[in-house]
Amino acid sequence: MKTVLILEHTEEVFDKLTCDVCGTESRWDENWSNNEHEKVITTISLEEEDSRASGGHSKLIQYHICPSCFKTQLAQWLESHRKAEPTVTTSVW
Repeated sequence: MKTVLILEHTEEVFDKLTCDVCGTESRWDENWSNNEHEKVITTISLEEEDSRASGGHSKLIQYHICPSCFKTQLAQWLESHRKAEPTVTTSVW
């Protein structure tokens, strides 16, 4: 057995999201649901990647938006702009 000195430090850890439109905070991590057994995740992102044999890099740009703003603002804007329609996929288990 030996004694070692472990220095205390601080680091940023993911806590919750804040909607970039209305400022609402998620209850926990990236899940916007208020119910423990539900998962509601919205993702608006652009990922650019350059990968070569010598190495690479990537860039991820994200907007965090709560489900309410997604439905009442973003979806309505997209649907009214050139009549865009969402792709909807459902699952049952």
